Amino acid sequence: MLKSFVFVFTSILLASTSSLFAFGQTGHQEEPDKVRKGDTSLLRFGGAVLFSNAYGKGDITNYQQLVYRHKEDAGWWWDWPESGGSALKSYPEVLVGRSPWSDAGAFASAGLRAGHQLPRRLAETRQTIDFDFTTDADGLWLSSFDFWITNSDHPTSKDIVSNLTIWTMNHGVANPYRGRRETLVIGGRTYEAIFETPEEQPDKPWKTLCLVDTEPRSKGSLELGPLLDVLIAHGLAKPTDFLATAELGNEVAYGKGHTTLRTFKLR
Repeated sequence: MLKSFVFVFTSILLASTSSLFAFGQTGHQEEPDKVRKGDTSLLRFGGAVLFSNAYGKGDITNYQQLVYRHKEDAGWWWDWPESGGSALKSYPEVLVGRSPWSDAGAFASAGLRAGHQLPRRLAETRQTIDFDFTTDADGLWLSSFDFWITNSDHPTSKDIVSNLTIWTMNHGVANPYRGRRETLVIGGRTYEAIFETPEEQPDKPWKTLCLVDTEPRSKGSLELGPLLDVLIAHGLAKPTDFLATAELGNEVAYGKGHTTLRTFKLR
């Protein structure tokens, strides 16, 4: 069951003392507690950034969303009305790299960038992401990794070559991706893969690979090299292209939820 509104919101405002917080780079543990509300709110620390990212709210006004940082953990909280329908509204997240979307909208001046490990050419990218998070939520939502591949290391949306998304947990969201489907084994894990091109989705000029993890998880490690090799092998990117971002968040359609992020570290 989802925790009550009062309990969840109170837990956000109180500092956690039970987990090791390992975002991107070291040194962030000493930063003060902070809470940020708003569609494009950012919280910077260490080598990562928390981003509220309510990209698809449309004309919905009766919602709430925030990102927060404690000394030992961080995360985000949301409350979206079911009356808004099943379309995805937001992607509260943690991000390392330089987003190709940082030239758009209200957060252009902030520059959505974090850390110095990305962007990096695909042929040179052999890092691993260590992650540990928990999500307590109702409604329609999913947890996913998101990676933007670009042909520039200072990208805008016009430089996007492809998008890789990995669904780690799904709470009722219908998969919107179209195209060829097959089962892939990558880095020892089995995924149901969907290859989408502009032919299947004309409003997207880039190619997409959606990987649905057959064994949902919220803790572990993710090797980037084998994943990027798949993109190259299937013609979705070139070795000279750049991995612009590594992101982890929740795609939200409606409901109340809270994600506690203990670790997101690119090494």
